[in-house]
Amino acid sequence: MSGAPRRPWLLLALILAVGLAGAALALRSHEGNTQFVARQQGLLPVSSAALERLILTTSDPRPGYGGPPARALHVRCTTASATALGSPWSCMVRYPRLPRVGYRVVVHADRSIYGIGRPEGAGEHGTALSVRGCCVNAP
Repeated sequence: MSGAPRRPWLLLALILAVGLAGAALALRSHEGNTQFVARQQGLLPVSSAALERLILTTSDPRPGYGGPPARALHVRCTTASATALGSPWSCMVRYPRLPRVGYRVVVHADRSIYGIGRPEGAGEHGTALSVRGCCVNAP
């Protein structure tokens, strides 16, 4: 009698099951990773000028500071990231009324943005403000 398995399909089924489980785990680990998604979609890099143009369309989010003309007047964004999306960005925004507002902005793979910030000089205990928009155009 030989040592060969009587049911070779069981071995094949086991190998397939292990392979599928490994693939599922790999995909799940990249599910929420915007940098991975950006690389897979071949997105063009986000430029500071493109991000600044989008933020210029936002209104002053501070309570009592809104209303026309409360759009941003000047924006300066920088990043230290070498990734395609550049996140996180640091943006300083000047609205019609001082003080300026500094934001930490994330660009998502769909090129929408979300940023959290505080008025200049408010410190960590100042009111948190947010800025959001869609979508940063290609350079």
